[in-house]
Amino acid sequence: MDSPLGKFIEWYMSLPVPQRQSIAEFVVFFNVGFDDIDTSDMDKICINFVNKLSKYSHDKLKGAGLALLLRCNVDFLIRKWGTREGYKQSEKFLIGARDHFSATGEEFMVDKTLKFLRELPFKQEQWVSTKEKWQELVESYFSDSYIDHWWKDLS
Repeated sequence: MDSPLGKFIEWYMSLPVPQRQSIAEFVVFFNVGFDDIDTSDMDKICINFVNKLSKYSHDKLKGAGLALLLRCNVDFLIRKWGTREGYKQSEKFLIGARDHFSATGEEFMVDKTLKFLRELPFKQEQWVSTKEKWQELVESYFSDSYIDHWWKDLS
């Protein structure tokens, strides 16, 4: 029986790098037990995240717990970024940030927010596609019944 974490890693590695970085950062910042992953080096965060997950892919108890934790974290992110509402919230935030930086004279940050605004439609489409692939994983290897059966399987 395939490890849910192994299947998560396959799914995760198929994502565009910025999405992998976003997921890894979120999990590292908002969960205990990931403090040993250095978030200052974005080039290494993805591989360090995968290495951490791989460590538990054959540990049935911790692996099941970690799969449930990941499912909750990624569900939260995708509900924010993989929907039209999430797109509107991101756009509103970026417009507010642009206006703020414009008022404070921080032109570098104005340019950065404008760049993010231009990229937003494409990135949102990527998240919508990722949401569909995520649902497939959740309905199979990340379902309650699969995870429950996997950790109880002693073979």
